[in-house]
Amino acid sequence: MNTIISVSSVVRNTEPDTRSTAGPIRARILALAILLVIIYLPMMVQTGKLIVSSDDMAQGFFAPLLAAYIAWNDRSVLTRPDSKGSYWSLAFVLTGAFLGIAATLANSTTFARFGFQFSLAGCFLGLGGWIALKRLMFPLALLFFTFPVPDVLYAQITQPLQLLATSLAEGAFELMGYSVYREGNILQLTHMKLSVVEACSGLRSLMALFFFCLIYAYFFETRFWRRLLIAAAAIPSAIVVNVLRITATGVLGKYHPEWTEGTRHEIVGWTAVTLGFLAVLFLHRQFAGSGQRLQACPS
Repeated sequence: MNTIISVSSVVRNTEPDTRSTAGPIRARILALAILLVIIYLPMMVQTGKLIVSSDDMAQGFFAPLLAAYIAWNDRSVLTRPDSKGSYWSLAFVLTGAFLGIAATLANSTTFARFGFQFSLAGCFLGLGGWIALKRLMFPLALLFFTFPVPDVLYAQITQPLQLLATSLAEGAFELMGYSVYREGNILQLTHMKLSVVEACSGLRSLMALFFFCLIYAYFFETRFWRRLLIAAAAIPSAIVVNVLRITATGVLGKYHPEWTEGTRHEIVGWTAVTLGFLAVLFLHRQFAGSGQRLQACPS
């Protein structure tokens, strides 16, 4: 608790002075970074273990790395701020402190992650004001990809995805001339039975594709509405690639059964995700190229 008060004290005194040199500002940033690490180190360790052990959290490994890279490239809003720090930073840091206390009492890393988000936002506000927070909002938001899907919502999301993927895969098998019978989320082929379990619902593909589409849109698109379209395109793309993966598993099960399980099965899944991302990239390039050609045409 004393350390949390120390964070509040440091943030409160980080209003930039035009006469200040870069040295004191960097010292404040370093002090805040050290205090945040000390306070939230247990949460960081638990989150790291979760990302490593969970098959649903592949994007969680890249999220903090890319967030740090983007924030580092835009560090001038903190080291050479254009505006004074805001006293609203105290409200953010105190909110983070209360969430940290709740996380300790409830033994919840989720509360601790939210507390870290608020504390980090408070530091940005204290160092560079609302301009800094606005500029660094995207890397801050990327850290939400280190949050696992809550258990309460997991089943409600995966079950409709399972049934949709099973139904579409049934249609794909019929188009290819395979004899197939569907019962719920189970596909019975003549040579094998395919169970579209929660792990095969497509949620993993959806989260991974959505994350990489967001990153791609941030670096390669400037218009906000086009960024939204690229991110939204991850949803149908994830559904399609999941159906392709299920269909490919059924076909491989007939000719190469060893590719339906283990590492090779994972390779098929990630190949499908890669194809989905390439499809979104191709559509964006085509769309951007069409827009440029239209602008070049004389009226």
